[in-house]
Amino acid sequence: MSSMGLQSARTRPEDLPMKANLTRRRLLLGGLSMLALASAGCQSVPTGLPGEPQQQQPSVTEALPPANGEIIGAGAVRVAMLLPLSAPGSGGKIGIELRNAAQLAIEDLGADSLQIVVKDTAGEPAQALAMATEATAEGSSLVLGPVFAPEVIQAATVLRQAGKIAIAFSSDQTVAGGGVYLNSFLPQSVVDRTAAYAFSQGYKTFVAMVPNNAAGALAERQLQQTLGVLGGALLQVERYDPSDASVQTAASNIAAKAGEAQAIFIPDGGNSPSAVAAALRSNGVDLSGKKLLGTGLWSSAVLGDPTLTGAWFADTDQQKLGEFKARYAQKFGAEPSTNAVLSYDSVALAVGIVRLHGPVGFTPAVIEARSGFTGYGGVFRFGSDGSNQRAYTVYEVLPGGQRKVVSPSPTSFSGA
Repeated sequence: MSSMGLQSARTRPEDLPMKANLTRRRLLLGGLSMLALASAGCQSVPTGLPGEPQQQQPSVTEALPPANGEIIGAGAVRVAMLLPLSAPGSGGKIGIELRNAAQLAIEDLGADSLQIVVKDTAGEPAQALAMATEATAEGSSLVLGPVFAPEVIQAATVLRQAGKIAIAFSSDQTVAGGGVYLNSFLPQSVVDRTAAYAFSQGYKTFVAMVPNNAAGALAERQLQQTLGVLGGALLQVERYDPSDASVQTAASNIAAKAGEAQAIFIPDGGNSPSAVAAALRSNGVDLSGKKLLGTGLWSSAVLGDPTLTGAWFADTDQQKLGEFKARYAQKFGAEPSTNAVLSYDSVALAVGIVRLHGPVGFTPAVIEARSGFTGYGGVFRFGSDGSNQRAYTVYEVLPGGQRKVVSPSPTSFSGA
C-alpha cells in the first residue's frame, strides 16, 4: 500500500420491535418482492407476476422426501439454498448472512409459506455440484445460490439437466443464462445509471481513470456502451495500479483530454477518488466546473476531500437498505453487508410465486416478468440472458463527505 493509501473497496460479493407488526403487514401488502400479492389496481408498483392470482394454488401431489441440511420454514414447497457457510474468510461470513436473511424473510412472511433447505457448499465448485444434485433428488422446486461464479458453473450443469431454475448471487454475468438468473448488484447497471444521469444533466464528454483490474475493465466497457447509446463521447481512458507512481503516470497521460472533458469517471473506492483527483490537479487539470463521477464503491470510500464535493455516484437506495440492515441487526446482533438483502428479497420473491402459482410457478415466463419485482434492495427484473436490471439512486457528495439524493431510484420500469 502506498503512502497515499490508495486502495480498492470490495464490491459489496429500521424497524424496531415495536414496528414489527407494521413491517409484516407492509411486506404482505406488497412492500417487497412479493408485490404480486398486492391489489392489481395498484399502478404505482410493479406486480412482478403475470396473470391473475389463481383461486386455488396447485397442490403438492407427493410428499417430499427427507432432506439433508438445515430446514427453515414448514411450507409444502421446497427450495434449496446453496451457501458457502464453512468457506474461509469473507466467503463464510457472507454465507451466514445470506442464511440469516432467509430466516428473517420466512419469519416475516410466515413459516408455512415455504420450506428452505440450507446446504453448505464450502465455497467449493465440486461441493456445489454435489449439493445441487442432492437438492434435485430431494424435490426442490427452485435453487437459491450458489454465491461464487465457479460454484454456479458447476451447480448449473446438473440443474439444467433436471430442468430446475437457479437464482444465484454471483455478480459475474458470464455465468448467467440457461435457467440461471443472477440476483446481485451487477456493476454494469451502476455505471449505466451514473453515466446516464450525468448525460441527462448536460455532461456529454467524459474521460475515465479506472483501476487496472477486472472490475475496472468492466466499468470501462459499460461506460463506452452507455455513452455510445446516448451519443456522448469518451475522450480517453487511463488505467492505474494501486501505487502513487502508477496513478501519477495515468493522470499525466490523460491530463490534456481531462482538460477538455466535462466529466471525469472514477469507478473505484477506498481513498482512490481523492487520490486520483489530487493526481489530476498536480498534472495541471483544473477540476473546477468538471463533474467527478463514481459508482456504488464510493459509498464506502473516503469522500471528505473538498475536491469531491459535488460529485455524483449511483448506488442502492440507502434508506430502504438501512431499514433492512437495522432489522437484521436487531435480530442477529450485527449489521450485515449489503449483499445480505439479496437473500431476503429472493426468498420473498419465491414466496410470492408459490402463493400465486404453487410449485409449478418457477418458470422463465414468471421469473422474467418485465414489470419486475421490488424489495429492500430496490426494483429489479431478470433478463432472458439471466442478468438483472436494477433501479439505483444517484447521490451527490456534500461537504465533509456526506451525501444527498439528487435522483431517487425509480419505483417501476417504464414501459413495462
